Amino acid sequence: MRRLNTILLLRIKEVGVLWLLLFCFVHCEKTFLESHWSTPIAIQGIPPASYGESEKSLNPKDCGTCHKEQFQKWNVSLHSKAGGEGLQWQLKRLGVEKSEACFSCHSPLAETQAYFKESKFGFPKPSEEIRSYLNSGNEERGLLCASCHVRNHVRYGPPPRSERAPNVSSPHGGYVAKKDFESSEFCASCHESPKTGKELNGKRMMGTFTEWKQSRFASAGITCQNCHMENRSHEWKGIHDLETTKKAVTSSLILKLEKDQLTITASLTNTGAGHKFPTYSVPKVFLTLTWIRNGKIFRPLSEKTIGRVTDIDLETEFEDTRLSPGEKAVLKGKIALSDWKKGDTIRFQAIVEPDEFYVRMFQHNQDHKKELGISGAEELQLSEVLKKVKSSRYVLFKTDRKFSSSTLE
Repeated sequence: MRRLNTILLLRIKEVGVLWLLLFCFVHCEKTFLESHWSTPIAIQGIPPASYGESEKSLNPKDCGTCHKEQFQKWNVSLHSKAGGEGLQWQLKRLGVEKSEACFSCHSPLAETQAYFKESKFGFPKPSEEIRSYLNSGNEERGLLCASCHVRNHVRYGPPPRSERAPNVSSPHGGYVAKKDFESSEFCASCHESPKTGKELNGKRMMGTFTEWKQSRFASAGITCQNCHMENRSHEWKGIHDLETTKKAVTSSLILKLEKDQLTITASLTNTGAGHKFPTYSVPKVFLTLTWIRNGKIFRPLSEKTIGRVTDIDLETEFEDTRLSPGEKAVLKGKIALSDWKKGDTIRFQAIVEPDEFYVRMFQHNQDHKKELGISGAEELQLSEVLKKVKSSRYVLFKTDRKFSSSTLE
């Protein structure tokens, strides 16, 4: 009997250890992401004495000495502009507390925030320690290499794509490999509003991660990085890029002859985006179906806005017509054959305005700059960024179809 009790006790301990290991496996993975993205990201501290000058540095150009391709791609990405004029002209009006909420994604490092607080709010100059490894001016780049890859001067990144042993003699002692860098959860802290964040019409302002999680892409194991960091590219292309957006959707234009009239059906389907198309409330896609005669619009047939349309104060949602993965937007029109002339054309067009919300909001502020007290450097920054967001508009596609027996379904 005593032997049986001993065996049972050992089994209980074994099961307990297994549960503990399982708990730690799940919990530790979450703990890494939670601590990694706890903002503001803690000051790195004094660099290790063994580091050379370039190893100590958090200046992206110094990272580019070895990581040339990553630096070049990052340098033209929107991540590298996250601390630019679009953020800066608003900081003084927002004040310190509200600015810190913006900084959590636009400038998450404590060091870059220290530079912003000095220049915008008159805080003391960043410490000599900070200035020893990060130069002034880098705060304007927003998301630096270190924002994702450095904590306490330790480098982190995804596992190597080929088997190789860690090399501690590498610059900055090599790096710590974490599979979290390849997960959609890694992106969620900045591309999903917190549970306590502002909601509009019962929805978070940013819900990209949830949209993905509810899609077939998540169940198929297709992550954010598969599309937005293809082959580990550091460009993070999205709605601002024509070719990337083309991959997200499929368009169709069908003409049917029904008795004495032409029936037109145009559609746009979200076939490639693993989240709503477009995600967020900023971008809009404008669909138009028109009757063209002599190269000009003869008659509009139908139109539709794809997007989450709100007022500029984010207090009212007017409509949300974004397309979930697999969802389709349809436009229809009818034309009497007696009205149709030889050479007439049906045109289905999509125009993308990646920064539509910003265009409206920035324009309002520029139009009322005197009442709002916008002047000096902020006025110049607002003017500059308004030009940029207006110029981001592009034609996604323009399909022309003439009526003939060969065009009919």
